[in-house]
Amino acid sequence: MLIWFMRWQEFLKKNPKKILYALSALAPMTIMLVVWAFMGMYPFGSKSLMAVDFGQQYISFFGLLKNAILTGDLSSLSYSFTKSLGGDMIGVLGYYLMSPFNLIYILMPLKYFGAAVFLTIWLRYGAIGLSFAFLLIKRYKGLESRKWMVPLFSTAYALSGMLVSYQMNVIFYDAMIMLPIVIVYLEQLLDGEAPYRYSFVLGLAVLLQFYMGYMISIFVALYACFYVSPRLMVEGDLKTKLKNYIPPLLQAVIYSIIGIGTAAVLLLPVFFNLLESKGQIGGGMTFSFAFQINPLDILAKMVIGGFDTTSGWSAGPNLPNIYIGALGFLGFIFYFLSKNVSKVKKWAAGIVTLVFLTSFVNEFVSKIWHMGQNPAGFFFRFSWLFSFFMLLLAYQAVKERPVVSKWTNLVIGIGLALSVCYIQSKSYTFIAKVQPEAITNYFSKNVFLPLLVLVVLGGLGFYTYWTKSQKSQREKMILIGVTSVFIVIAFLLLKAGYLLTQVSLTVIAYLVVLLILNFKLSRFAVVIVSLVSILEFGYNAYLSQVTLGYDNVNKFSDATVSVKRVTDNIQENSDQKFYRIASDFGYSRTVPSLISYPGLSTFSSSLERSTMDHFAFMGDLGVNASTQYSNGTPLTDALYGVRYFMSAKDFDPKEMEDNPDKMYFYRYTDRFDLKRYFTEKVYEDKRYVVYKNPKSFPLAYGTNVLVRNIKFGVNNAFANQNIILNSMEGHQKAKNDTIEYFKPLAFNAIETENVIEEKVNKKTGEAIYKRADSSKDAIIRYRITPRTNYTYYFFTPVSLTHKQDYSVLLNGKWLKNNKSFTQRQIWQLTDQTENKETVIEFRFRTDQIDMSNAAVYRADVDQIEQVLENRKKQGLKVTKFSNTHIVGNVSITDNSKYMMTSIPYSDGWKVKVDGKFVQTSKAWNAFLAFPISKGNHKVEFVFRQKGVILGALLSIVSITYLVIQMRRSRSNEGR
Repeated sequence: MLIWFMRWQEFLKKNPKKILYALSALAPMTIMLVVWAFMGMYPFGSKSLMAVDFGQQYISFFGLLKNAILTGDLSSLSYSFTKSLGGDMIGVLGYYLMSPFNLIYILMPLKYFGAAVFLTIWLRYGAIGLSFAFLLIKRYKGLESRKWMVPLFSTAYALSGMLVSYQMNVIFYDAMIMLPIVIVYLEQLLDGEAPYRYSFVLGLAVLLQFYMGYMISIFVALYACFYVSPRLMVEGDLKTKLKNYIPPLLQAVIYSIIGIGTAAVLLLPVFFNLLESKGQIGGGMTFSFAFQINPLDILAKMVIGGFDTTSGWSAGPNLPNIYIGALGFLGFIFYFLSKNVSKVKKWAAGIVTLVFLTSFVNEFVSKIWHMGQNPAGFFFRFSWLFSFFMLLLAYQAVKERPVVSKWTNLVIGIGLALSVCYIQSKSYTFIAKVQPEAITNYFSKNVFLPLLVLVVLGGLGFYTYWTKSQKSQREKMILIGVTSVFIVIAFLLLKAGYLLTQVSLTVIAYLVVLLILNFKLSRFAVVIVSLVSILEFGYNAYLSQVTLGYDNVNKFSDATVSVKRVTDNIQENSDQKFYRIASDFGYSRTVPSLISYPGLSTFSSSLERSTMDHFAFMGDLGVNASTQYSNGTPLTDALYGVRYFMSAKDFDPKEMEDNPDKMYFYRYTDRFDLKRYFTEKVYEDKRYVVYKNPKSFPLAYGTNVLVRNIKFGVNNAFANQNIILNSMEGHQKAKNDTIEYFKPLAFNAIETENVIEEKVNKKTGEAIYKRADSSKDAIIRYRITPRTNYTYYFFTPVSLTHKQDYSVLLNGKWLKNNKSFTQRQIWQLTDQTENKETVIEFRFRTDQIDMSNAAVYRADVDQIEQVLENRKKQGLKVTKFSNTHIVGNVSITDNSKYMMTSIPYSDGWKVKVDGKFVQTSKAWNAFLAFPISKGNHKVEFVFRQKGVILGALLSIVSITYLVIQMRRSRSNEGR
C-alpha cells in the first residue's frame, strides 16, 4: 500500500498538467452523476435526460442524421420530406447536427438512444470543464501556483447557471466547449503571435453551432477591447496610445472574418434558409429605453437553485441565468478591488459588465445577441458568456491572493444583507421561502441526536480554540459566547424550517468563502472552499433540473421501435414512389424525422413560415415553429398526397398498468370520416392499424390559372377550401356559378349554464357572454342533428386563438384536438350519423367569454370527390423519387396551364419539363408551381442548396489563406 502511495505521489509530481485536466473534466461529471442519481435519471432510474425541446425536437433530428449516414442517403440532410410537407434541412443541419458528439447517436441502436442521450450530455460537461482548464493553464499560469483553483473554476464554468438550467438545449454546449479555446488563441493573436489558430478555432465554433457561434463573435469583439485596454496606458499622446490599441483590434477583426469565412460553406446556405424561416417571424428592431426586466431581480439568479419550470423558460422575458457560486462572484468583485489590476483594465471590465447588464434589461440590445429576434423561450441565451467573463476575472483575482480589508468585509456584508432583504420581499417561483419539508420534518421528529452532535462538535471546537488561541481569556469568552448564541439561533431556525432555505444556504456559502478569503489559504481552507463550492454547484444543478418533466427512457424506446416497425412495413410494401403518411397519434411532432418516413408534422426553429401559415389557412395547426396534421378534410388529404393513415388502437387501462415500460398512445384527433376515404387496411398489429387511400393525390397535378393565383383569407378556412374547389372547376363569383362544397348550417340548439348574455345577435353572429359565478365553470353547449350522412365540422370562434382557460367535450368525451392555434380551426364532429344528435360542449374557467361566429359546416362529400377525381386525372406519375431528385410523367388532357405541387416553395428547387428548365413560382404563398401545356411530358425536379457554391468558394479561399499563413509562421519559427 505504501509503495502504491509513493508511486501515486511521484506520478502527481511528474504529471501535474494531466492531473489538473483530468480533475477539471471529472469533477463536473461526477457532480452531475450524483445529482442525476438523486433525481432517478437514467442510468440510475427510468427518467431520460430528454426534457422539453430535447424530447420534442432534437432527438428526432439525431435519428434523421443516423439514418442519413447509415443508409448513405445524405440528400435528407439537404432537403427532407420528413419535415412537415417537406423543407430545406440546412438550417436543421447547422443548428442541431454538426456536433461531433452526435457520432454516438449514429453508432447507438435506436432502442438505446436513452444511453446516447446520457452520454452526449455527460461527456459534454467534462469537455466544458476541460476546455476552461486549458485556458487557465495555457494563459493564466494554472500550473505555477494554487493548482487547486483550476479544477474548481473549471467546474464553476461547466456547472454555471445557464448550462445546468438549459441542459435540455444540449446543442448549445459545443459553443461552451469552444469559447475558452477561442479566447486562448484570441489572446495570442492580440499579443502578436500567429493568428491562423484563432481563425481556425473561431471558424470551428461557428461551424459546430452557428447560433451560439454568432454570440461568441460578439463577445470576442467585447473581450478583445477589454484585453488590449492596458495599451492605452503607454506613455505618449492620444495618437500614440491609439497606435498601440487599434492595430491588434483590426487584426482581430480581419482574422475573425477569415475564420467565419472558413465555415461559409454552411453559413451562407443557413443564412438563406433563415430568411425563409425565422427571418419571417417576429417584430422589427425598435429601440426603446424601457426595461424588459427589473435589474434588481437579477440578484435572485445568484441564489442557489435559481431556476424552475414555472419561472418562464417558455414565456418571458424571464431572468438571465448567471449563477457562478460564491467563490466566483466574490472573486469577480475582488477583481475590481485588486491592487494588482490596472485601473484601465478595471474600467474596461466595468464597461463589458455594463454592456451585459444593459443587454439583460433592454430589449433592443438583447435582440442583437439573439440575431434580431426575441427567442421563443429560453431567454437570455447569451447569459453564459457573462458567467464565463466573471469567472475568468474571478480566477485572476483569487489567484493573486486578494487582500480583504475590514471596509471590504463591511461593504460586502451590507450588500449581501440588502440583497437578501430585496429577494425575501419578492416572490419568485424558483426560490422557496422555507427549507425542504423533509428536512424540517426530520429535525422536528429527531431533535435529540442532532442536538447531541451539535453540542459535541461545538464543545470540541471551543476546546480547540481555547487551548490554541493566543487571545486573552476575555476575548475568548466573548467569541465563544457570541458563537454559542448563533449556534442556538441556527438550531432553532433549522427546527422551524428556515435555516436551510435556498437564500440562507447561499448566504452561508458567501460568508464561509469570504471568511476564508480573509485569511491565508491553508490546505484545510482549500478543502473547505472546494467542499462548499461542490455542494453549491450540485444543489444548484439539482434544484434547477428537478422540476422539469422528463420522458421515460423505456417508453421512448418502445414508442420508437414499435412505430418504426409500422412505418418500415408501409415503406417496404408501398405501391407508389411518392406518398405521405398521416396519423392520429405521435410521440412528438418530429417523429417522421426520428424514424424516417414522409409525414406531415414537424417542430423546428428552421421551419418555413409559409408552411405554417398554409396549415393555419386550412384550419389546421401551424403554430410555434411547428405543424401538425390534425384537422384533415378530403380536400387537404388530396392536396398533401396522404395515402396512408396510421391510427393507434384503444387500450385497456389495466393493460397499461401491467406494462409500465410500454408506450400507449392517446389519439390527438378523431377522423370520423377515415373509413370513407381510407378504405384498405394494409397493416395491423396489437397496437396500431394502417389504412390506405386508393384515391390519394400525386405529388403534382395540372390545374388552371385560377387555382394558381388564389389568395387566402385569415381565419377563413372553409371559405379558403371552397375557393380551391371552385377554382379547380373554373367556377367564379363573377360568373355566379360557385358551389358551397362546405356549407354553413344553423345549430339545432345553443344551451348555457352559469352564463349571462351580454351581446348576443344571431344575425351578425356576435355571441359575448359573462360567467355568472366565478367559482364554477361557465358552460356553452351546441347541439347538431345531421340530416344527411355527410361529414360535419365545428368552426372555432376567433377568440379561441387567444389563450383562454377552457376545455371541450364532444358527446360527453373530452375533445382530443389540440387547442393551441393561430387561426380558426376545423374540428370534425361526426360522419355518417344521419338523424343522430351530436353535442359539443365548452367549459370556461374565465369570466369573459366570446364565442362570436362559432359555426357548424357540412361537407358535400359527393361533389368534393368529383372535383378531386377530375384533378387527379391530370396528376404526375412519379417514377423516381428521392429527397432532392424526383422524376415523373404527366399527361395533360384538359386546359391546365400550371402544375401545382405539394412541395413547399424554395429557390433551391429547379424544374425541367421535357429536358428544359422552366420558370418556377410560389403559389398560394406556399407551394412550388410551374407552367405546363397540353400533352405528354417528362418532369424532373432537382433541389440544389442555395448559397452552397458561393459558400464553398469562400471557405476554400479562407482555408487556403490560413494554410499559407500557417506554413509561413512555422517556417519563421524554424529559423
